[in-house]
Amino acid sequence: MKPFTRPERRPVMYLEEEQKLWREMLAGDVTAYEQLIDRTYDLLFHYGTKFNRDGELIKDCIQDVFLGVWEKKDALNPEIPPKPYLLASLRRRLHRLASRLRMDCMDYYNETDVVFDLEFSAEYQLIESENDRLLASRMTEMLNELPKRQKEAIFLRFYNDMERDEIALVMDIQPQSVSNLLQEAFKFIKSHWKAIVSLVLALPF
Repeated sequence: MKPFTRPERRPVMYLEEEQKLWREMLAGDVTAYEQLIDRTYDLLFHYGTKFNRDGELIKDCIQDVFLGVWEKKDALNPEIPPKPYLLASLRRRLHRLASRLRMDCMDYYNETDVVFDLEFSAEYQLIESENDRLLASRMTEMLNELPKRQKEAIFLRFYNDMERDEIALVMDIQPQSVSNLLQEAFKFIKSHWKAIVSLVLALPF
């Protein structure tokens, strides 16, 4: 699986534009609907690949998500943040498909196809110092040792700029559970940080 590197942080104005498109789409604006798809499709597809390796199946699920949103647009809350809502919808659909596959075809069911799977990667091309490269490498290795649900929380919080309540919506858990996942991840990182820094400082300059 290709390592994941952090995308550029999106400005607040971009998020406000997404919310505006969401409201206009719910009001029946087809152009806003198409623009919302264009803005969120890549993120949805990338997120979907963390649960299933079948790209065509993921595309079908994304299409179903957008069709479902359009069909029930009159009943949806215009104040819901669109990105976490769409991610949550895709996540649920992929898990429902996995549950159906597990029940209907046990011989072909693969648990790894439905568990969040992400490999973090340091952006080495932006790091000039050899010591900094080693530090980034060790930090990346440490992130990749986290349990999968902690990885998912980290991915949504720091790689997609989501707040706790939004992550809770995507992962279908309580906001406090999101805090617990992030705190456990930070606790693990903190417990290993001194050893990593000591290793880097021991290198010759």
